[in-house]
Amino acid sequence: MKKGDYFGSHRVIFPEGMLPQAAEKINNDPAIFDNEIGIDVIALQPTATAFRRIKDACDGDTKRISQAVLDIVEERGKFQDPVTKSGGMLIGKIREIGPDLSGKVDAAPGDNIATLVSLSLTPLKIYEIERVDTENEQIYCKADAILFESGIFTKIPEDLGQELSLAIMDVAGAPAQVAINAKPGDVITVVGAGKAGILCLAEAKK
Repeated sequence: MKKGDYFGSHRVIFPEGMLPQAAEKINNDPAIFDNEIGIDVIALQPTATAFRRIKDACDGDTKRISQAVLDIVEERGKFQDPVTKSGGMLIGKIREIGPDLSGKVDAAPGDNIATLVSLSLTPLKIYEIERVDTENEQIYCKADAILFESGIFTKIPEDLGQELSLAIMDVAGAPAQVAINAKPGDVITVVGAGKAGILCLAEAKK
């Protein structure tokens, strides 16, 4: 194995010199570099904007949605909606940890994790889409993903199911920002009442 860049720029195919999120195409070879983590994907949680755009374009047909997602990943090496430019996150099982990270991360092969970095910068190779949950905007699939050294993740609590973990972890950063920035007595306006908005309101009330 070889050591890759901390932020994953070694995976960028085009345009050269870009970071993975800004790149149009990245290398999604599942063989990991010394400072990467290989993940067996369980499910994807695209952003609401990305999923709804694809869903609307496909008239809600799950087969067409599946093909649209496959086409995006095949073309870009990652899931990044070409219109909204947004990605999402995933849950999966750690397959392999590169030697440079072994013992330095709070996880081991076999652990179920949720990635807390965007799919728009995560190398992803999908082999099969097993189910599209249009109600919860989740995509269950057989796939490989790569987490860079700079990537953050959390182990999935044993008492949370997969669907709930996906929904919560997808927007975990939003209520955390409320906890950091809101002070007692502040008046807060939350624009939008999706998953993130509801959790922000709950944190503000708390």
